[in-house]
Amino acid sequence: MRLSVISPTLNEAANVPLLVEQIERALCDIDHEILIVDDDSPDRTWSVAKDISSAHPQVRILRRMENPGLGAAVIDGFSAAAGDVVACIDADLQHDPSILPRMLEELQKGADVVVGSRHVDGGSTGEWNGLRRIQSWIATKMAQLLLGARLKDPLSGYFLFWRKDFSEIKAQLDGKGFKILLEIVANLHTSRVKEVPYTFRPRRNGVSKLSGKVILQYFHQVWRLCSLSRRVPVRFLKAAVGGGIGILTNLLVMAILLESTSVHNWRASVVASLAANLQNYILYRTWTHVAGLDRPFRKCRGYLSYLLMSSAGLVAATVSYAALAWLLIHVGRMHLGPASFYPRLVCQFIGILLGIRFNYALNRVFDWPDLVLLHLEVPTKAPILR
Repeated sequence: MRLSVISPTLNEAANVPLLVEQIERALCDIDHEILIVDDDSPDRTWSVAKDISSAHPQVRILRRMENPGLGAAVIDGFSAAAGDVVACIDADLQHDPSILPRMLEELQKGADVVVGSRHVDGGSTGEWNGLRRIQSWIATKMAQLLLGARLKDPLSGYFLFWRKDFSEIKAQLDGKGFKILLEIVANLHTSRVKEVPYTFRPRRNGVSKLSGKVILQYFHQVWRLCSLSRRVPVRFLKAAVGGGIGILTNLLVMAILLESTSVHNWRASVVASLAANLQNYILYRTWTHVAGLDRPFRKCRGYLSYLLMSSAGLVAATVSYAALAWLLIHVGRMHLGPASFYPRLVCQFIGILLGIRFNYALNRVFDWPDLVLLHLEVPTKAPILR
């Protein structure tokens, strides 16, 4: 049995010699090859790897001239591999090659996928700062909740599995996904996944590839995989996103009113809630449910019906805001003047949540037939997104 270790690279010329040395040391007794898959790096990583291969025949180079990207590089590397088992490891030296023998052993014991994990007992994220840990926790929870990933470290880029399994799912893999492990696990539909702990090491040379674009790619990937898996209904996801945007809109308008005007009482709450309600309706008609209506008149009538369905929640939010502000002033002895920005925003946020809860309760009790809604093209029991 031969192991093919694939390492996708982009400007990792300084790291490749050390990577090959560490892999060779770890796999000295195991039949293997090392495939450097380079996206035509400006620092000529591919050329450095070629020079290494002259002294290390088990090192091969795949220089990619088009379709750049981490996911696509890994897929091309797995396709070109000669081994029975394929492994993916980063070239930045943050993955520990010394656990490769143990990972291979777990695969031979019956696992379908073995993952180098930072989040199981014995593993660690090393020198990450607090912000990086929070970002990773959020992204990890997204994968676990929305995709049902039975992994403590679903974002790991360090894993191995059988090449025959890769061949079966290759056509379903999307190379645009930044976290290729998610693609593989989602398409294999297996629960036989084993995690082997390791400590994530600091980068020695070069710069991190993590960027805002990469984060957006990850969100898009999770959304696409969730849509394909149907684990969470897409309509529910859209409603949840729309609702979150509505809450942010409400608080943003409220903050502008508190900061820029003298309107701080219940009227400010009404204006903020109405602005969010209108935005929710636009999202509801154009994205979360059906396409927008063609005729402006129908759109106006449709919004009036949507507003009617939302009115109970709007009233509940406004009354809650006014009551909480009154309690802070008269019971808490707090002076809510123009400078009391955050206390009023907190009151508004609590009011929003109570309004959502009130609307939800009403929609469970009452049906909203089309006759009541003036025969408009508005679905019954429409979700109230605020």
